[in-house]
Amino acid sequence: MKSVFKSCVSFAALGFASLSAPAFAADQAPAAQAPAADDGLNAIVVTASTGDKTKLNSSISISSVSASTIADFHPASQGDLLRLLPGLQPNISGPGGNGNFAVRGLPVATGGATFVQLQEDGLPQVLYGDIQFGNNDYFTKFDALTESVDAVRGGTAATMASQAPGAVINYLSKTSKSEGGYVELEKGVNFDYTKVNFRDSGIINDTLYYNLGGFVDIGHGPRHASYNVSKSYQIRGNITKELGDGKGYLRLLFKVADTQEPNDTGGIACGNITGGSGWGGKVSNLGPCSNFDTRKQSIYSLNNASFAYVDVDGTRKTTPLNGITTNQKTLQLQFHYEFTPQIKLDNNARYSAISGGFSSGFFNAAPTSSVIGTAPNELTSATVAQVRYANGPNAGQLYTGALLNNNTDVYARIRDLGSFVNDLKLSGKFDLNGKIRANVYAGWFFMSQNVAMDWHTNKTFSEVSGNNPAMLDLYDSAGNLLTANGIAGYGNNWGSCCARNYDYTFTDNAPYLSLNLDGGAWQVDGSVRQDFNHGQGTGSISTGNAYTANVYQYNPVKSAYVTTAIPYYLPDAAAEVINYSKQMTSWSFGGLYKPMQNMSVFVRASRGSRFNADRMTFNGYFNKDGSLNSTSGAAAVGDYVNQYEVGVKNGGNLLGGRYTAELTVYRSNFNITTYELSATKCGGSATGCIIANKYRTMGAEFYGTYRRGPFNFIANLTYNKAEKMPAGTAAYVRSDGIPDLSYTFAANYSITDNASIGANVTGVTSTVDNNGLEYPGAAVVGANVKYSPIKNLQLGVNVQNLFNTLTAMGPGNGIASTSGNTSIINITSMVGRTVMGSARFSF
Repeated sequence: MKSVFKSCVSFAALGFASLSAPAFAADQAPAAQAPAADDGLNAIVVTASTGDKTKLNSSISISSVSASTIADFHPASQGDLLRLLPGLQPNISGPGGNGNFAVRGLPVATGGATFVQLQEDGLPQVLYGDIQFGNNDYFTKFDALTESVDAVRGGTAATMASQAPGAVINYLSKTSKSEGGYVELEKGVNFDYTKVNFRDSGIINDTLYYNLGGFVDIGHGPRHASYNVSKSYQIRGNITKELGDGKGYLRLLFKVADTQEPNDTGGIACGNITGGSGWGGKVSNLGPCSNFDTRKQSIYSLNNASFAYVDVDGTRKTTPLNGITTNQKTLQLQFHYEFTPQIKLDNNARYSAISGGFSSGFFNAAPTSSVIGTAPNELTSATVAQVRYANGPNAGQLYTGALLNNNTDVYARIRDLGSFVNDLKLSGKFDLNGKIRANVYAGWFFMSQNVAMDWHTNKTFSEVSGNNPAMLDLYDSAGNLLTANGIAGYGNNWGSCCARNYDYTFTDNAPYLSLNLDGGAWQVDGSVRQDFNHGQGTGSISTGNAYTANVYQYNPVKSAYVTTAIPYYLPDAAAEVINYSKQMTSWSFGGLYKPMQNMSVFVRASRGSRFNADRMTFNGYFNKDGSLNSTSGAAAVGDYVNQYEVGVKNGGNLLGGRYTAELTVYRSNFNITTYELSATKCGGSATGCIIANKYRTMGAEFYGTYRRGPFNFIANLTYNKAEKMPAGTAAYVRSDGIPDLSYTFAANYSITDNASIGANVTGVTSTVDNNGLEYPGAAVVGANVKYSPIKNLQLGVNVQNLFNTLTAMGPGNGIASTSGNTSIINITSMVGRTVMGSARFSF
């Protein structure tokens, strides 16, 4: 079978080579490839840098983790993977994505990765990390082809990439010339989940080779959803053609992905609160509630596996509640050519066709009594007198639960997030006087990003339970239905703001320049980037006019089928036109000194920029012709992040082993103006708000490794004192969601040549929510065992959250209710203990 596959790949690769380059001699130099994380400080930095310096000789903070380290850690999401890297503070998110990634104490003021760019092989899949219902972690996932993951924090992330003043996270593919691969079956032991990982590499001839990998998965997941919430495949590959006389290479990379994975929708936990629910208040003794154990239960229910919505044309339809879905087809071409040993040209280009959707329920527990006496249906003044089960085994009976879930079901259809991106770079090395070498890099980055979506945000009510929660219907005092299968309105949960339909294109042209002077024991460097951002397109929201959908349904109170009028909003307002241009300048200057061969000290100051995309629309920032207005509009387009850092790197021998250590101390600040939907961050408002705050942070990050024989150890720690000044105030307060200390440790030990064990721990100290309520810190422990009974076969067991800790690893989402000394708190927690078995066959 493999020979047939290799023949097919060889035929495709030969065709590619014949189209892309003439024939060259057989004695070629190998093409450049991603460094393995085990190369330590001597690895060449290829992410957000000039690509010519080792980590030890680079005046930036950069860390790498290898594929094997990631596999042992076994992250449940891309956010969990980032816990292996210093400086990053990700929140909890499911395997589908929708994570919020803070960096160096610079919090996520709204959602997504505001200051962090995720890359695959040097290019972003989406330019903006905080696209609404389109966060960048939807589209970049670790798989078997990933060789390592690099993280550059601060420094040249501001000038060597766009939209990344905080950090660049680069997933680097295996591109080496090698033979063989593996097929691995992973199976949940205490939950329903199956995944197949695969990779294959082959040499076609002396100058042509390929790498292929990916995964397929299916299952209910570790929170025991009532149906398959995971149902995905991803296939990536690359074919490399080496050019003659070691002059360079031409590489074609591709990805095909069709993914369906859950995002973490939250749940409840029970605990004690002392000192009030705001500043000075503290949460303690968190544990599962009797009816909802958020460690192993979720709101993904057979009673809400699909839901109705009203489309933009006014027709009522249904959609599966299947979490976050993506459909991706990408084609990337890398070209590296050396005119002389001193002059080199690199071009990296990718075309992406991307679509998908966000179809998920959000969770917010509130007292059932809070809906009694309210008028949830905008077509009638009738108020709620009773609540009944809409479906499930208790359908029609009175609901007596103390809490209900009053949050929305959302279907955001991602029609188009496709893009084209190209990064062209010319580099030169020149000896100035025999003692000083100048390295010059000049480049031009271009990306065109489509953002086309329509939103459907239903006003929805359901049972608070971790066991197949049912939908809840609301009735007036006469027994008339005010809802339809738990839905009180289509597209109206956040008011007229959020029945949306839009189609935008954002482009970024960014020339950049870097100069490095290398005197051997010392270096100085500077780089500058000018981003020319342009947005155009149209979008519409609702006028606030409530239309009527007549739903025919059974009313158990009246024992008859009835027609219920349910309101819906359409994006029927006059189109808002955007047609604007904005430019911002980023810069970074640094210096490095090596007091000894295995030690370097660096200092750096940087200013990086980022732009808003769809988050700035429908907020009064544009004139009728699409230009930015002269008041708040120009300020809302983008933000600057200022960073100052001092670092030291060292490697050497210790106690018979080899170590590396990197310590960086930093100070940062930024202002932000952006739009937010969350009521938690909008003072309870369910219609969204503008966030315009100032932030500042000071802290330190440490990354260290130690290897001695069969023992390998990795440690990262990040300390932050992060503060914000909310708009309209004059004092800084502690930033929400940022722990003072976050840490991850991972160790592995090879007992014999065919057996190894490992353990890891990741944790945070306390955090506060937007109101200042403090949540306890916690840590979770993982373990792994590997054993090879015969050659080419490896069996493994991986356990995450070994002690079944209930922890949010950050703040909760508000208090649902309090009775006596016990409070019920809305929370998004780590998954409980999961045990995964695996069998890998290598060839």
